[in-house]
Amino acid sequence: MSTIKLLLADDHLIIRDGIKLMLKKNPEFEIVAEASNGKEVINYLTNNSDSIDVVLMDINMPEMNGIDATEFIAENFKNVNVLALTMHAEETYITSMLKVGALGYILKESGTDELISAIKVVASGQKYYSNEVSVTMINSLMNGEKPKSSALSERETEVLGYIAGGSTNKEVGDILCISGRTVETHRRNILSKLEVRNTAEMIRYAIENNLVA
Repeated sequence: MSTIKLLLADDHLIIRDGIKLMLKKNPEFEIVAEASNGKEVINYLTNNSDSIDVVLMDINMPEMNGIDATEFIAENFKNVNVLALTMHAEETYITSMLKVGALGYILKESGTDELISAIKVVASGQKYYSNEVSVTMINSLMNGEKPKSSALSERETEVLGYIAGGSTNKEVGDILCISGRTVETHRRNILSKLEVRNTAEMIRYAIENNLVA
């Protein structure tokens, strides 16, 4: 039986230690490397992609978040599969991760048995979603398609206005008294909700649909 080689990506050391504790007694897994942000994941895989089967990927991390890192992995390291392991059960996060190529999505509150099952399924190239994630996706489908712009929260619309006006994440954060990391999260949510690929398309959509002045 071949060992499934893992890379843990989470900016909280206590989370990484907890995952290692959950898996250390299972001979089917080998934790080869750890990373505290997406850039560290990419840097490691650039020289060692053949040594990793599955990346356990958090979403909100400094320098490079899990969504951007997953997208890069899906495009450049075809032999590496990504399992999102996060606290976020919201549709926006789920959709964003799956769109960029994550094969699985489970929550940090999951137990050891589910984590083990998810890793095995994703390592085999198949998809795995926790029950909570599946329910969220089903509810989204049942609710039907709504106008994209109506999905934006008041704060997201506010952030969109400043971004469309040319402000950087830091500048928006300073204006709204929130961190640049929070602004980046809002920006990612806006991209997902408007179903656009980048900031340029987001701004064009906003202007064409009169979402900003």
